[in-house]
Amino acid sequence: MKRVSIFILLYLMGLCVVLFVLHYQLTLSFHQNSQQQAQVEADNLSQYINGKLARFQNIPGLLASNYLIRQGVGRNQQDVASKADQEGLNHLLLEISQSAGADDVYLMNPEGTVLAASNYQQPQSFIGSNFSFRPYFQQAVQGRENAYYALGQRSQERGFFFSAPVVLDGQIQGVITVKVAVSLFEQDTELLSGNQGASFVLYGLDRVIFMSNESSWRLKQWAESDRYNWQQIAQSRRYLDLKQDILANQRFQSPWYGSEIWRLSLPQSAHQNYFYAQANIPLMDQTLVLLLPDKPGLTYPLSYLILAALAYSALLALVVHLYRRQAGYNQLLYTRNSLEKEVAARSKELAQAQDALIRAAKLATIGQLSASINHEINQPLSAMSTYLVSSRRMIDKGMYDQAKENLHTLESLVHRVHKIVAQLKQFSRLEQQEQSLQSVALQQCVDNALVIVGPEIKKRHVELQMDLIDASVMVDALKFEQVLVNLLSNAVDAMDTVEQKCLTLAAQASDQDVLLTISDTGPGLDLQQIDTIFEPFFTTKSEHGLGLGLSIARNIMLSFDGELSAANQNSGGAIFTVRLKRDLH
Repeated sequence: MKRVSIFILLYLMGLCVVLFVLHYQLTLSFHQNSQQQAQVEADNLSQYINGKLARFQNIPGLLASNYLIRQGVGRNQQDVASKADQEGLNHLLLEISQSAGADDVYLMNPEGTVLAASNYQQPQSFIGSNFSFRPYFQQAVQGRENAYYALGQRSQERGFFFSAPVVLDGQIQGVITVKVAVSLFEQDTELLSGNQGASFVLYGLDRVIFMSNESSWRLKQWAESDRYNWQQIAQSRRYLDLKQDILANQRFQSPWYGSEIWRLSLPQSAHQNYFYAQANIPLMDQTLVLLLPDKPGLTYPLSYLILAALAYSALLALVVHLYRRQAGYNQLLYTRNSLEKEVAARSKELAQAQDALIRAAKLATIGQLSASINHEINQPLSAMSTYLVSSRRMIDKGMYDQAKENLHTLESLVHRVHKIVAQLKQFSRLEQQEQSLQSVALQQCVDNALVIVGPEIKKRHVELQMDLIDASVMVDALKFEQVLVNLLSNAVDAMDTVEQKCLTLAAQASDQDVLLTISDTGPGLDLQQIDTIFEPFFTTKSEHGLGLGLSIARNIMLSFDGELSAANQNSGGAIFTVRLKRDLH
């Protein structure tokens, strides 16, 4: 129960951490995206306003070169303008105003008095009014095209004013002005690309909000100007008799997310936070500020938190499952390691027991070899007996030279017997001594083996056929001759029961090897026993032998990096094949 309570506590703590991190990341992403979106909207809006103002800016310069407008200024100077001409000029300005989308287009004389206007038919017509106090007029009579923004003197509506001088005979004879209402920009639905909730303000160096899509912010001061005090602003008559009213706002840095936030105090709420971005309106020397409402509730919908909780729970369940599987695997691994150690220990014990058995078997074999040594040295002893009998007869007949040759042969046979006995003694040792392989002529080894087996071949009337080659092989000569004696003796013994007795030795060479075959005309090998004849203690001779001859012979051949194999001939009889490494030097 206690473990369950601890697990639940840890789960709730982890869930709180996950939800907090998710909340922070979502809010941070929202702040970053909102900041970027605000900047994009500000750039788009400034480009739109600049482009539209630039279009109106070019109109006064084009109108200043119009023939009728130049003619209207000249006639006024001469004071000969007829009523029809005056109405025609007013109508022209009205058509220009309507086609350009401007509010008013009017022509002034060098003193600033309006001579003709597009609103000539309206009660608040500009005709006869004097605007010489306006900066846009003062700059135009000095020969400069300019743009200006202010409240209209008569309409008291906000507008942008674009003026250009009218030059006649090299002299400035008048000023043409185009007025565009600010409401034209504020009512345009393309301003904010359909982004609902976004607000913008446009103000100059005096920080008075001249344009905004929030009607309650218009003509209020965004903040105190660092260029003009309010007395100077009032004296400019740009805003007529407007009184100072500062919009309550504050800019601060978000401590958690690094974003800069504008906070505005609004009548309908305590305050509202905005992401903001700035852009310039160079034509009017104004600054555009776009405000995007901060709505944190949109950053982390409930569905996100639910999904996060489910994901955390699933992940935790997966971790617990994997932990349990890992624990089971570790237990299994521990058990496996324990079993492996136990098996290794038992294997070591078995290996030691096997070594003891092998040593005991070797010692027992030595005893059997000592009792049956006649089998291993029977051939050289039989040959020695034959040569002794022959030597005695030669001495009796006075054939001393021939007898002396027989004595030399007997001496070599005695030496061979000593070597065979020494090798049989080595069989009982635990470690074999390293042997030295030498290059020996194949013919010499065969001849030495026939010295031992030859008398028995003659005694049993066996026909001997040889087809050997002149080649040298890498062997221990004595051991290889022992192999040959064993194979030749077995072949002679196998032909005891057949009438036609023929023993054949043949050799052939390849690039690397020499193949020697020893075949007989006996009954052949038992097919059921052919795979076991090289195993220790296997024998088909019931009267004598331990069955070690072929086993020892094969081991000797393997020590030469050679092979010894047996098979039956198609014509009958057995054939033994010896493969040896050829000496290429």
